[in-house]
Amino acid sequence: MNPIVSLVTMDFPYATETVCFFMAVQGSMTVRSGPNKNKSMPWFHALSKSITAGYSGALFTNMFMGRPTAMLSNDIFFGACLLGFLAVNCLPADIGYLFFRSFPGELLHTVFSQVFRISGVVGFSDAAFRAFRENPSPYYPIPVFGPILLPALLGNMGGFFANGFDGYLEGGMPWLFQQAISSSAFYHFYAHDEGGVVGVTLRSAMRPAAVRIMTALGGDEKEREDDVLFAKVMVGVFMLSMAVLRMNELLGPKFSPFEIAKKSLTFGKKKSKAIKPANAGGSSSSSSKNKKNKKKNQ
Repeated sequence: MNPIVSLVTMDFPYATETVCFFMAVQGSMTVRSGPNKNKSMPWFHALSKSITAGYSGALFTNMFMGRPTAMLSNDIFFGACLLGFLAVNCLPADIGYLFFRSFPGELLHTVFSQVFRISGVVGFSDAAFRAFRENPSPYYPIPVFGPILLPALLGNMGGFFANGFDGYLEGGMPWLFQQAISSSAFYHFYAHDEGGVVGVTLRSAMRPAAVRIMTALGGDEKEREDDVLFAKVMVGVFMLSMAVLRMNELLGPKFSPFEIAKKSLTFGKKKSKAIKPANAGGSSSSSSKNKKNKKKNQ
């Protein structure tokens, strides 16, 4: 398969170790470039804040699913947190921090940390669907909201943890919510919804293009017909391209294709202002003058 497919589906050697390390690096860079930019924090405070910046979703998984968090059950996760923190904060001459602040270093941790998030969207949607599939509502053949909202909530726990509920949401819907909801919704309906009208319509509309895309990416006959694989690839390509485009050196963190779409749909629709008759003020004043004149004549 194409290297892009191997990247976004984590089909490469030491994939888990790699993405976990760079996710930890990104969390550490968030703290080091922000509240700890002067290196004034005690090391344990900085380490704890770096872990929650990068791994809040993994830390809070058990709150929603009643299952052990990978932060405790898989040593790779916490080990990566320690290595990422050391790489950013403890190397001689601050070379780790300086490298990851440069464009090549930022691109490196941006790409691999986003692959971590891609796996989270897909994995948590799959987990929620397996947990809830036996108990759908009477109105749709599969559970709709759980497999979409679980990845979205977990992917935003870092923002809630660092900024508080109001602080995180007061500026509107954060980008991580926009990204997670759109990606998990597409993946859930395309990969899981075998009999519902949304999934059937979505696949029938996209199947011809899906086969051509997977063929162009080097997929064999089985991979070209694999709906789940296609959904993973599309979610991965979208999320990865957005992460790169939103880097400071490119379009910047305020870029959102959804905001562009919103503005294009509302372009030209201006609120009409109530226009007062031009002689409204004059007619009232003239009528008052007439009344005064009548009183004088009386």
